[in-house]
Amino acid sequence: MMRIILYSISLSLISLGQTAIIPLPSSTGPCDVTLQASELADQSRTDPFDPKEGKRAIMVTTFTPVNCGSVLSTLYIPNATAKYEDVTFQSFGLPAGTFESLRIPAQTQRQPPPSSDHPVVLFSPALGVSRLMYTSMLQDIASNGFAVISVDHPYDANIVEFPDGRTVIGILGNITTDAEYIAAMNIRVQDMIFLLNQTHNANVTRDIFPLSRTNPHLLSLSRVTIMGHSLGGATAAQSILLDNRFVGGINLDGNLWGSVVTQGLSTPFLLFGNANHNQTSDSSWATFWNHTRGWKRELQLAQSKHYSFSDFAVLVDSLAISEEVKEVVQAGWVGTIGGLRAKNAVVTYVSAALRYFVTGNMSELLGGPSVAYPDVTFT
Repeated sequence: MMRIILYSISLSLISLGQTAIIPLPSSTGPCDVTLQASELADQSRTDPFDPKEGKRAIMVTTFTPVNCGSVLSTLYIPNATAKYEDVTFQSFGLPAGTFESLRIPAQTQRQPPPSSDHPVVLFSPALGVSRLMYTSMLQDIASNGFAVISVDHPYDANIVEFPDGRTVIGILGNITTDAEYIAAMNIRVQDMIFLLNQTHNANVTRDIFPLSRTNPHLLSLSRVTIMGHSLGGATAAQSILLDNRFVGGINLDGNLWGSVVTQGLSTPFLLFGNANHNQTSDSSWATFWNHTRGWKRELQLAQSKHYSFSDFAVLVDSLAISEEVKEVVQAGWVGTIGGLRAKNAVVTYVSAALRYFVTGNMSELLGGPSVAYPDVTFT
């Protein structure tokens, strides 16, 4: 499914040369972020896909906020000027109050000691996609104060590379039936619950979050949320149904599968779809919505496609891809919204939802449409 994008990216890297450095967009939050890759083996499970019947092992990347300051929201321009500019630009179709609503972040001086008590977020990717293809998006979410753990599901991701150099190639990329999707999701759910259990193992936590060795209060393990893209979003919903330790979840543009569809959730949950994905086009969303008792929101991202909820749109914009190839990729995979615009919208709303899940503080963004993010629709 993703071969055309990966092939285009590979050609671009070759054309730029092996020494080329391609900067990706910087994070938007007040924290720096450290990354670490680790392997976790579940000695209680045999990997159902492994022909050698070895123990199930997953690869994870942890994103740890460090050197966190605080960001104050200040007026973009003073009120009188804002009102004047509103009148000036009304002929362009801007809603009244647009300039008054604009805020710009102003960061205070950062504190040298490492910050603490970061809520933990688990992330599961799309079927056939490496966790590494979400690094920019997840790093940005972590910069807002969340300790994020992304997961590769072996034999599901197109490739998983382990620390000892061995690789596992995916075999599930061509599944088509409901039963196959549910079976793949159920393995993922076991992976995510295993990972949640591992976060409560002090030895494991010190390994995957090295900063916790000197800061025992680094993580807030009583406030764990789960999110995912595509089949990862379905995995998030089903995991919450089976394990009540999760305090909230997010599905980024994924069809829902399994018993959660008809049972719904009492835990807060966000559905965030592409421009053509909502309850009308996806009966699993409609059924889930009708059975969900907890807080819920459904959002749509204009001019987007399925892989706008990954790093692919940012990569397409950052690399020297021909306009012809770019148009093909946009039409089929990432839409025309633009990589940076899509990432900023997704990160902003996801971060607002995660913060509500763990603190109970509701952002104005989650209350209804915002002139600051006209691409996001409440459905």
